[in-house]
Amino acid sequence: MLVDCHVHTWRYPDHFNKEAMLANQPERRWCWPDEKFKLLLDQPIEPYLELMEGVVDRAVIVGQSAWNTSGIAIPNEYLAGVAWQHADRLSWCCCVDPVQAGAADEVEKCVKEWGAIGVGELNPIQWQAYANDPRAYSVYEVCQSLDVPIVLHVGGTSHMDTRVRMKYGDVLAVDDIAIDFPHLRIVICHLGYPRYEDASFLVQKHENVFADISYLPSVSGLERTIINRHMPVVNFPYLHYAYPLLYCLSQVYGGADKLIFGTDWGVSKPRESIEVLKGINVYLRKYDLPLIPESTIDNILYENWKKVFTRIA
Repeated sequence: MLVDCHVHTWRYPDHFNKEAMLANQPERRWCWPDEKFKLLLDQPIEPYLELMEGVVDRAVIVGQSAWNTSGIAIPNEYLAGVAWQHADRLSWCCCVDPVQAGAADEVEKCVKEWGAIGVGELNPIQWQAYANDPRAYSVYEVCQSLDVPIVLHVGGTSHMDTRVRMKYGDVLAVDDIAIDFPHLRIVICHLGYPRYEDASFLVQKHENVFADISYLPSVSGLERTIINRHMPVVNFPYLHYAYPLLYCLSQVYGGADKLIFGTDWGVSKPRESIEVLKGINVYLRKYDLPLIPESTIDNILYENWKKVFTRIA
């Protein structure tokens, strides 16, 4: 079964704090009418459901919780409702700001009562606190005790988060979490983009640390069917797709199967992202780079998610 492990859905304006959102936008957009922001930011699930048909067997929705920083917070009731409505195709992760009071109780309710299979996308850059902040540990403790993974965004952030401080995305904070919670499965989003090396060593160091490869086809320029107009004019696929995969796999001391597939919809489309991954050796041969075993590619697509999202049937 092919699972897209990183999919987003939200609605504009319902899930946005417009004041905080505007603070992160270019000044030229401050006078935009709501209709224009809706075209830019609204992301219902229906277009993704059409794209996954015949391509992806199941997808995992992840949330956002950054009301006062990035200006977006998706209620867990909404995420659960979308997943319940399409229970044959969607699973979901609840999302909280773990440094806030009550976050651990919210996670416990979402998992035990509403069927969440994980917690994420947790983004310490948006909390403006490091991922290993002691205030977040109660959430990690609950996740470990309930045997559900966390999906953690560390590394960089985007042009939509201009007012938050990127230092809080320190990838090495994952080292502390993995040591302090050895039975907590941790997924590093986007292989720690752009901190691929640190993320790769953490994936290989810790049995309980994994990484998804979502977003990488788009940032590399190999899959930009949705966001081409927002991306740099010079594509460097080696640095942002071939390189992180080759680097991570070259550091293997034990098992190689620690990478899982995701798209980061609505940044990347599922069919195109799968084609990029399946065709990576064509690109590598062109530049006389090391090849990735086809069995490793197949495991990224079809098998490795089973080690992380154990509540998917």
